[in-house]
Amino acid sequence: MKKLEGTNGLIRMPEGEGQERGDLYATAVYSEDLGTYLLAADSANRTVREALSEQSTVDLPTLWSALKLIRTAGAAVPAELQEKLASASMTPTQQDVGAEIAALWFWIDIGRMQGWSAIAAKSFGGEALVRLGAIDVNSIAEKPYLLWRLFDSYSALQKAKPSQLERALKNVDSRKLPGDYESTLDFQAALEVRATLGKDLVVPNDAREHIVRLLDSNQVHDDALIASMLRSLELLNAQTEAQRLVKDRIAPRVDQTTGLIRSSTLAKGSVHGTYLAARLLDTNFPVVTSERTRDELERVLKAPGTDLITQLKALVALKRSGPSSWGSYGSIIEQGRAALPAAVTFANLSGYIDLVDVLVQLEPNARLARLETFDADPGVEHLLSGALMALSNSMYFSNSEEVRSMFPAVQSALPQLIGSSRGKGLNYFRALTAMTNASRSGLGSNDFDKAAEELRTLKGCKEFPSLYRMEPDKASPCSLSISAAMIAVPGAYDFGENK
Repeated sequence: MKKLEGTNGLIRMPEGEGQERGDLYATAVYSEDLGTYLLAADSANRTVREALSEQSTVDLPTLWSALKLIRTAGAAVPAELQEKLASASMTPTQQDVGAEIAALWFWIDIGRMQGWSAIAAKSFGGEALVRLGAIDVNSIAEKPYLLWRLFDSYSALQKAKPSQLERALKNVDSRKLPGDYESTLDFQAALEVRATLGKDLVVPNDAREHIVRLLDSNQVHDDALIASMLRSLELLNAQTEAQRLVKDRIAPRVDQTTGLIRSSTLAKGSVHGTYLAARLLDTNFPVVTSERTRDELERVLKAPGTDLITQLKALVALKRSGPSSWGSYGSIIEQGRAALPAAVTFANLSGYIDLVDVLVQLEPNARLARLETFDADPGVEHLLSGALMALSNSMYFSNSEEVRSMFPAVQSALPQLIGSSRGKGLNYFRALTAMTNASRSGLGSNDFDKAAEELRTLKGCKEFPSLYRMEPDKASPCSLSISAAMIAVPGAYDFGENK
């Protein structure tokens, strides 16, 4: 597993190696710069549908990315996105002011793009204003980018800005040129303030050349920062240079299959990959971690705008990597507890599972919610997936015994679903994890043995013989996601096997 360590110390997902698929968020942040390179409307609609269908849960940045891409391409909003927008909920209040401003801005910008129609019934404006008003402007007076996002949030809501906020913005300057994460975003914010408020601003004479030189040097690899620098060039009336950089640096990363932009950070590991590795390796996880791994996990935990699920996954990985410093992030666990719903329906099922699955590793006594039954036709893909997800995770519901008897039609289909790995896709693996919790499936020990034997045909790939791959082709990459899910499947791993 050490071979999967990325340049930032986190674990890379082997299933992404060598693949040319693009990324929704990377495409969204560049969408206004891409022009003729952007997806056509019909392609954007199809690509967003496919991207959303591959994710069991969708966070606010992903929803924002999907909607941003659809709107910029002039495409019709697909039903899949409309459903996810309708069932989305605002992120719980964040302890870190930067994370709070980012969460509110994503939510508000979604509303701005939708004309508030998709979330009008949620009394959204009132709640957002209360949370915006609770932000201490003095605490961010030296952070131009946070001031600007706060200002833009009020603008999107078409509400009056606090006088204190406007005074703080008038003191923003642009003397520090982009060099790191904060200075890049702060420089853009200063230029945004100048353009919007007509503020006198002294801009260093070499600002344009400095940004172009940075981007041409390929020293900047974060897509959000590259997009910020392109925006700054536009605000400096350097559109020609910006367009050339888009053509040279961004357009070559267009995935010809999906039309999305491939992320520039493929060499980096992710919190999710690191979390999955921690689950797989358990007590052996510290062996594959380094000081750089732990430093990056702590940086993520402190970074403004990090969503709650990512924070919790980073905290689990930090805890399992060994240091006691994970105990100083108790407020994140408290936020996780507060975000648990009282009841679970089909609409919030995947979000609840994602939250509770990681939360119980930090707080074993977390309050469990009750699952309300729903109709699940095994012939309807998304309903089948939901039922399998519920059965697989029956232990995470307060009515766990009742859940194990739910979805009789899906339980009856389990023998067929686990019969062969050929051409079954994700629901094959979901069925494997569900079978031990399905009391009405009629499955016996022989069925379990046959399923384990069939699963072994998907085991092993180059360098990782104990991991699983999704495709029968032995040349296909292993998958951390699939391998971690298989922990619960009888016979998937031999006792004592070094995963």
